[in-house]
Amino acid sequence: MLQTFSEWLTGTPLHDFLSDTTRMSTWLIVPLSQTIHILAVSVLMICVGLLNLRALGIAGRRESFGNLANEVMPYIWTALAVLLFTGTVQTIAEPTRELLSTAFATKMALLVAVVSIAALFQATTKKDANYWDRSAERQWMVSVLGAVSLFLWLGIAAAGRLIAYVT
Repeated sequence: MLQTFSEWLTGTPLHDFLSDTTRMSTWLIVPLSQTIHILAVSVLMICVGLLNLRALGIAGRRESFGNLANEVMPYIWTALAVLLFTGTVQTIAEPTRELLSTAFATKMALLVAVVSIAALFQATTKKDANYWDRSAERQWMVSVLGAVSLFLWLGIAAAGRLIAYVT
């Protein structure tokens, strides 16, 4: 199914526009997209790093987890939206390399899991900023979720980098 979609995408005018190396716009759009993608990854990793290290109790202990989550979640969602857009541009430019890569599939699977954790963090802290601090059981659970989330984000970054090298 992905092979068929990739072949279809390769035949679209947008793919032709983004992959035609004789056009000046191609030399600008794809590298610009990649640059913005890397900058958005940086913003995202800083924010999720802060949040997950706070969840683990390693950093930021002066601020509650809920307050920190409420501060950084808008940056996380904005960075994810930018990554979706720039990633889509890159995928349209090289659909076979992206869509048929096991690294890409791994990245997307990990992304679904970690976005679910981020959504849980946001939903609980938006209703009650002290939700995760109310009991030892919840503090233990946020630590586990923080460790899993951090591990998944690092896996996403590694898988994203491997897309260029793994088929």
